[in-house]
Amino acid sequence: MEEFKKNIKWRINLVYIGILLVALAIVVRTAVLIFFEGDKWRGRTENQTTRNVDVEAKRGNIYSSDGSILVMTMPIFTVRMDLHHSVVPQDTFNLYVRALSDSLTKLFPKKSSNEWQKLLTEARSKDLGVNQDTKISRGRGARDFLIARNIRYAELKRLQMFPILNKGKNRGGLVVEETNRRIRMHNQLAERTIGYYNVESGVGVGLEGAYNDVLKGHSGKRVERKVANGVWRPVFNNQQEPENGKDIVTTIDMRVQDVAHDALRRNLQRANASHGTAILMEVSTGKIRAIVNLKFNEKDGTYHEVENFAVNESVEPGSTFKLASLIAILEEGKLDTGSLVPTGKMQVGNRRLRDTREEGYGEISLKHAFELSSNVGLAYAARQSFSKNEKKFTDYFHKMRLNRPLGLEIAGERNPVIKTMDEKKKDDTWWVGSLEWTSMGYEVQLTPLQQLSFYNAVANNGRLMKPMFVEEIRSGGQIVKRFEPTVLESRIASEKTIKKVKGCLEGVVQNGTAKSLAKSPYKIAGKTGTAQINYNERGVERTRHRASFIGYFPADNPKYTCLVIVSNPSGIRVHGGEIAAPVFKEIADKVYATHLNMEMELPDLEDFQPLKLVANTDKLDEMKSSARSSKQIPSVRGMTARDAVYVLESLGYKVMLNGRGIVREQSIDAGTAIILGQQIWLRLS
Repeated sequence: MEEFKKNIKWRINLVYIGILLVALAIVVRTAVLIFFEGDKWRGRTENQTTRNVDVEAKRGNIYSSDGSILVMTMPIFTVRMDLHHSVVPQDTFNLYVRALSDSLTKLFPKKSSNEWQKLLTEARSKDLGVNQDTKISRGRGARDFLIARNIRYAELKRLQMFPILNKGKNRGGLVVEETNRRIRMHNQLAERTIGYYNVESGVGVGLEGAYNDVLKGHSGKRVERKVANGVWRPVFNNQQEPENGKDIVTTIDMRVQDVAHDALRRNLQRANASHGTAILMEVSTGKIRAIVNLKFNEKDGTYHEVENFAVNESVEPGSTFKLASLIAILEEGKLDTGSLVPTGKMQVGNRRLRDTREEGYGEISLKHAFELSSNVGLAYAARQSFSKNEKKFTDYFHKMRLNRPLGLEIAGERNPVIKTMDEKKKDDTWWVGSLEWTSMGYEVQLTPLQQLSFYNAVANNGRLMKPMFVEEIRSGGQIVKRFEPTVLESRIASEKTIKKVKGCLEGVVQNGTAKSLAKSPYKIAGKTGTAQINYNERGVERTRHRASFIGYFPADNPKYTCLVIVSNPSGIRVHGGEIAAPVFKEIADKVYATHLNMEMELPDLEDFQPLKLVANTDKLDEMKSSARSSKQIPSVRGMTARDAVYVLESLGYKVMLNGRGIVREQSIDAGTAIILGQQIWLRLS
């Protein structure tokens, strides 16, 4: 018996020892985990339940020179609802689900109140484990119910006041995700020059691409934590704020841009042309005040900005290049503007050169030959001046800097093509008639902006300016950097020659191919061009042309230079004086009325008195009174600009207008609480 007790006692002690050893091992392992491996395992756990996410910086705005917004970054929001029972109690859900559904219908009327209530209830049921025949996965719908995507701030503010949602994130389940969207305020106006930037591909065009480093800012960081069913939620007290991008102020004047766009579009339609370009440049600075590029779209039968022809279309300019030829001839000194030259027809190698008027104009002065755009007259003068040294003819173009690109910030500028006699050693591209053909603007290639800059240099007394697209960089309304005009060439020709060719350009309008512009109240100087596009093609059914006019105004004190090109017109009229010069005139008239003639200048918006413009204010006063009573901004969509300004300024808003006509959009949505002194943008069309 005694032996049995000893045996039992030994076994019990053995069990105690075993338990003690296990407990000791647990304590030791726990200590190791806490003091030696804690950081390791905590890090793994943290990595599985949290993640770092880039917070997108707000991209800077792009402004016109007159202060209107061309492109802006607008925050948009995706709103979800966490319907889990731990967030939204059952009694709260039952009590307010109908009221929430009614409110959602008012904001998002595509679904009825009953449909909203059914969707909310079905999503909620996933949390309760009820089997429903829906496409929402089990549990996911309760924690991540989608209410709306891509809504604006005003709509978000209304949502935050709805039943249940007004209790916030922790008690009402409101989950908001913010992203930014690029909004173009003027639709197609200057679209290709403004351009775009694709973040995913890293490819940008236009000003958006050229100034991406300035506009993009720097992203921040945000920590997100994983909740049930793979849903990630931001940890708002643990994030690095992004640094928003800076703004750029362009040289573009939207008042002139609007006129240039409409004028070019209408003339392209009349001429049934394939595409066209119009550019306005400030003479003394090179600032681009308007730039339009339109191409016919066969799908909808209208014209759109799809390519920046002004920058990247390198073509044979035709007769507008005769200005460069005339400068070279006068600089050589063998002939003067009064020298007599023949017109009509001329044999050049195995080709016959002729004027538009085949019988010619007889023997006339070189100046008058230029005014009438006589091919034979200019070709003869070039041959007389450079027959013994043809290379010297093209060397003058190099002195004028016509052989080099302008060095634009905007990508895509094509290099000019100016053939010289030296090329004969390489590929025989210089032939017996190259001198004559070059004098007429063939066998050379320039972009529209390169042509305009050259004419602008003549208007600027020989000083060649680099085209300028951006005036300032701003941050928070403060100027960070101001860009100054850049001189590319201080003098492209002698003062004497520049003075003579200016007289010739004025003569084109007074006595030559652009007489349609002679009756203008201000003096215009310029040159027409009608280049044949397919002159080297044999057996073509129709001769295709490129009509152009380049000039400056007022001619006696040049302030602006303008280029208009209409490509491949298929109507009866194909000449530059007929279909390009009228566009020039419409643009110039607008500039003269608003910028050069102070007596005709329009008042600023700050001086705008809506009470004097509105004939019958009874209905508008009723709208104003209603808005004041509700303390909410009314909708002015569909109203005329003057009526909308009357209502909004009466409510204490500072109104800014984009475009003209009827109000299509307002930057602050109807129903938003009124804030005195706040700025509101109206987009008109």
